[in-house]
Amino acid sequence: MKLRRLGRTNLEVFPIAFGGIPIQRVDEDTAIKIIRRAIELGINLIDTARGYTDSEIKIGKALKGIDKKVYLSSKSQNRTKDGIYEDVKTSLRNLGVEKIEIYHIHGVNNREAFNKIFEPDGAYYGLLKAKEEGLIDFIAVSSHSNDILADLIATDKFDVIQVSYNFIEREPEEKIFPMALEKDIGIIAMKPMAGGVIPNPKLALKFALQKEFLVPDPGIESIKELEEDVEIAINLTPLTDEEWKEIEKTIEEMGSTFCRKCDYCQPCPVGIPISTVIRSESFLKRLPDETIRKGWFYDAYLKAQNCTKCGTCMTRCPYNLPIPDLIEKNIAIVREYLGE
Repeated sequence: MKLRRLGRTNLEVFPIAFGGIPIQRVDEDTAIKIIRRAIELGINLIDTARGYTDSEIKIGKALKGIDKKVYLSSKSQNRTKDGIYEDVKTSLRNLGVEKIEIYHIHGVNNREAFNKIFEPDGAYYGLLKAKEEGLIDFIAVSSHSNDILADLIATDKFDVIQVSYNFIEREPEEKIFPMALEKDIGIIAMKPMAGGVIPNPKLALKFALQKEFLVPDPGIESIKELEEDVEIAINLTPLTDEEWKEIEKTIEEMGSTFCRKCDYCQPCPVGIPISTVIRSESFLKRLPDETIRKGWFYDAYLKAQNCTKCGTCMTRCPYNLPIPDLIEKNIAIVREYLGE
């Protein structure tokens, strides 16, 4: 196993980063144990965001007393110069550090956001100010639109990009990766397990790791998951013929109409946890029966029945998913499972 160079940042990082979304769902003590175990195992890039509720705070507490060098990456959806500059300072306080290595403009998914961040009072200039003051080292951007991301790369203003990449979403191979590599831009691959819907997450991570010029950042919420992911990264081997056959079969079964759990559809006007509901079929295959019948999953199922098909969620989805139809479909799947 060798470290990976993150483009022109010249940061040498472990083959996988620590994705900070799932630690929102565990208590503080558990989160701290997971993060510290990750660092102990060699992971040295931790990715989080202002929008990930208490993720930054939990990471900050986990880093106290740690003497190993850990690179931090955070993000803000603020589109204004002053707004994102203040978010950088909030992130610094939450993480308990004086500098954050990588800071992203989060989720630039459409032309309106693209134009806004480059206005004189736009977010890009807020990060430029933060960099000039030594608060951050590198300016980055994340996007769920390959077309917009290509235009962002073309500006040559970003040192790192985050792009959704897994064996179902291979479009970045065509344009995004060649463009980024030509400009020596670091690539972090988000959603390597497609938001948890790929039935064999180990195979999904192994696939993403085959590209040695990028760093996948799987979301991790248990030490068991963490140790399995690290094991794959350390003992990485080429994909076998059988694994390719499984990948091809999964692609055929899943198609492209699935939720990546980016949660840009939220908040729902009637409180439906959309990304949970429209991934119900996947959850039914791996959750304990008790959770399905009376835990958080069942609560989500009950809320889903309040859907009014208002369509607000569809206007926000960067993948143009027919969300109300998917909610209806998954309600029916759960209802059949429950025997209602």
